[in-house]
Amino acid sequence: MADFLAMDVRQADVPIAAVGASAGGITALQKLFERLPVSIPFALVVLQHLPADKTSGLANLIARWTRLPVRAATDGTRPVANCVYVPSPDRILTLEDGVFRTRPAEGGERRPGIDTIDSFLESLSQREAPRSLAVILSGTGMDGAAGALRIRQAGGVVIVQDPLTALYDGMPNAVIQRGIHDHILPLAAIGQQLVACADPAYVRPVPSGGSAVGASETLGRIIELVRQRAGFDLSGYKPSPLLWRIQQRMDAREIWSFDDYAYLIEDDPVELEVLVRGIPIHVTEFFRDADAWTVLRDEVLGPIVSRHEKQRTVRVWTPACSTGEEAYSVAMLLDEMSQERAEPFDFQVFATDAAPELVARASRGLFRVKSLAGVSEARQSQYFYKVDGAFRVKRCLREKLVCVPQDLISDPPFSGLDLVTCRNLFIYLESETVRTLLSVLHGALRVGGVLFLGKSEAYPLAGQGFEVVSSKWNIYRKVGPMPGGGRMSSVPRPASNGQALAAALRVAHEQFDVPSVLIDDTCSVLRTYGNTKGILRLPAGEPSLDLTELVPRQWAARLEHGVRQVLERHEAIVLTGLHDGDANSAAASVRLTPLQTSSGDARDRILVSFIREDDTLDALQADGSSVLQDDLGMDDAIDWKDEARISREEVEASHEELLALNEELKASNEQLNQSNEDLDQANVELQENIAQLAMQSRVLLSGAVMTLLLDAELKLRWFTPSMRDLFPLRDNDTGRSIADLVPIFRDPDFYTDIRRVLDAADPREAVIRNGGGRCLLRKIFPYVAQTGVIDGVAITFADITDRVHAEVALRRNEAWLSAQKEAFQAAMNGERLGASLGVLIRTLAAQAQDGRRCAFYIADGDVLHHVVGMPDAYAQCVDGFRISPESLACGLAVATGEPVITRDVLDEPRWRSWTWLAKKFGYRGCWSFPVETSEGNLVGSLAMYFDEPRGPSPMDLDLAAAFTQTAGIIIWRYLQSGQIREL
Repeated sequence: MADFLAMDVRQADVPIAAVGASAGGITALQKLFERLPVSIPFALVVLQHLPADKTSGLANLIARWTRLPVRAATDGTRPVANCVYVPSPDRILTLEDGVFRTRPAEGGERRPGIDTIDSFLESLSQREAPRSLAVILSGTGMDGAAGALRIRQAGGVVIVQDPLTALYDGMPNAVIQRGIHDHILPLAAIGQQLVACADPAYVRPVPSGGSAVGASETLGRIIELVRQRAGFDLSGYKPSPLLWRIQQRMDAREIWSFDDYAYLIEDDPVELEVLVRGIPIHVTEFFRDADAWTVLRDEVLGPIVSRHEKQRTVRVWTPACSTGEEAYSVAMLLDEMSQERAEPFDFQVFATDAAPELVARASRGLFRVKSLAGVSEARQSQYFYKVDGAFRVKRCLREKLVCVPQDLISDPPFSGLDLVTCRNLFIYLESETVRTLLSVLHGALRVGGVLFLGKSEAYPLAGQGFEVVSSKWNIYRKVGPMPGGGRMSSVPRPASNGQALAAALRVAHEQFDVPSVLIDDTCSVLRTYGNTKGILRLPAGEPSLDLTELVPRQWAARLEHGVRQVLERHEAIVLTGLHDGDANSAAASVRLTPLQTSSGDARDRILVSFIREDDTLDALQADGSSVLQDDLGMDDAIDWKDEARISREEVEASHEELLALNEELKASNEQLNQSNEDLDQANVELQENIAQLAMQSRVLLSGAVMTLLLDAELKLRWFTPSMRDLFPLRDNDTGRSIADLVPIFRDPDFYTDIRRVLDAADPREAVIRNGGGRCLLRKIFPYVAQTGVIDGVAITFADITDRVHAEVALRRNEAWLSAQKEAFQAAMNGERLGASLGVLIRTLAAQAQDGRRCAFYIADGDVLHHVVGMPDAYAQCVDGFRISPESLACGLAVATGEPVITRDVLDEPRWRSWTWLAKKFGYRGCWSFPVETSEGNLVGSLAMYFDEPRGPSPMDLDLAAAFTQTAGIIIWRYLQSGQIREL
């Protein structure tokens, strides 16, 4: 059948190579392009992470590094071979139907590894031929790892920069550690390897051939574990968001193998819960894209309301509602339109999401102030009221929403709908899942009903049962059946243990509100629901999740026996007459409900519900469960059938009295419900505040914050543990005068500033140094009591050593720039080459302040000559040093075009025959950097010598790169002018 979305990508003939690097990967990109062949049989796309609001000069830089034409990757452009394409930083680039497609980066909502490198690699991987290529260069984080996996799955080739040559090795290592690479190469070799991989005769290296398949199988195993154990079906999601979240958790738990992480979530239910809660992307707001909502009101809701039947309710569905902002936005529009009409109409909004905790938040309708940025003041006044510093939707509007958990991918949809708003969900789903869900939503709509999608979700739905209402805002109206007369092939929807659990919980909450726990066949607690306080108790000793150890000791034997009965009978039972040993506490009952797993056979999950015996027996046995009278020898067991009969007779005897009482109860029921709801909300807020205070206390006591508080008499009231680094404090020092404590830092104005702040209430600060040479920013603030009186001072210390060092480094950079300028000026004035390069040498040695010695050497044929820097005696010893791959230090650096870092010449085998020279002139560390011209010609080297063994820092490497580039320009000028023979 014809694909009604035309989403199957038409193959383009040109191969495409995608190069991903972070914002700090400029040097890596430069070296890659400078060694790239002048003609390439593929299109090259360069992807770099930059803030969306910054202007990128990357295209201009690449044009200086290569002779290949450099073009902008704009929407609708079809890539051609032998060209370089660079997307705008404020657009997300993908490849669809063989052409580039772009969408807005959505400001700050971009996520590393999803909306830039991985997004393009994912779209590129959907082509069957020709072979796609991916290159991952220097960068931090995991960007590109998920996309690289997709490229390998599709038969493409993944090339990674050797981490030993990368300034930032996070991105290369993220690919290498997951085993989804084909080649690990230095920058100089990547260009030629790309050309070789683009050849149809290329054969993938055997050692790493199956790693991507293994990673893919393990990802499928993780998805299946999440589906079986948490009831969350991820099979329709794109791998990029899933891998991004999984890799975050792997890095947090210090796990580098997908297999190991799969084993972890099998053994650790808490880790599984953390993973599941973090996977959905919940980005929503009130009236997002205000112009789109204007079109929705005027061109969609207006016609729907004008032609709706008086007795029929307008029905709206918001799947994937998150915290409910979008659903409440629709409800506000409909309520306004209803009030404007002479005859108001009724409407109902169904808000659903796969995450029950989000549905609960949407149902409460409580939002922070910043969430209402898109809501006008008039609407805030009409539909919200302020409580506890937040805004809550008024009951009249909340009652128009039905908030229930529902997985759009696996659960049945609603029907007979006038409007479905499903915005920005499909961008996270696979194309096949999108096609299926669009078919599901089409079937849920009435003829004339409207589908409202996100602005980045443009699909060719015209002629596929829809007509376009607004192409700009992706609003479509259902006008007839889909071509083919039915729904498209759907994603598999196996019944899951989580779905059975959700159904059981919905029934339980409809019948009675009870605390419950989910256990397995060994009585291990997997999850708790509701308030189990007073029922479950943590025993002394080693913590345990065994339910029989958490309940009162008197319940354990009967509970264990009941679990065995449930597993044998495969039907729910109730344990009654349970007492916890407290004479004042009421008896309780425990209902055990077996839950079926996805296999449909074994029942290895049991829902244990705790009910007080004043709850009705009918509710307990509403589903036909039996009441278990165990055979443990309890003579006082209650015959529940007789008691139920007696209770019904008593109820009938007092029926008239209850009817009268019921009328009175109805009158106050609404007030009680409102009060109860407000109390529940207040309790939730209180618990949140307690958790917030506990978190703040842990932060303050963690050692990261240095603070102390003095009272009005300058006596110590409170201090954080980290203050012991600055004062000789002990726990019993509270109440001592600050003057009695001798600080471990130099601050002559400390006590004077405390008194000034206490007297004048003006904060004061100063920069001080402690005994260890660290720089600290000391601030003193007045402490104001609730009465408004200054009741003491708060003193904080912040470590600013790194900032001070950065300022020093900045001043050094200014000195280096000045030296480069002076060296260029000397060369322009015709001074000797040694004088020009000597300026650079002196600046390097002076600014480093570590005793290093530096020298420049110039290449003459296949040998090196000393120019400036080292003594004449040393120059005579090394003059004429050979340039070859078998050489060491400068000779090897010029031969290979790569830096040669020798941390300790005494430990390097190549130096064995030259250690006499190092000992004679007193150095142990030797770094050599090649000097090349802008044309790529190697003309010499820069050497640095150190008294002790040492390796370079990133600043050392950047400095060497800058000065060798300057030296290359100067030497090339002397070569061109013929003055080089002066040496």
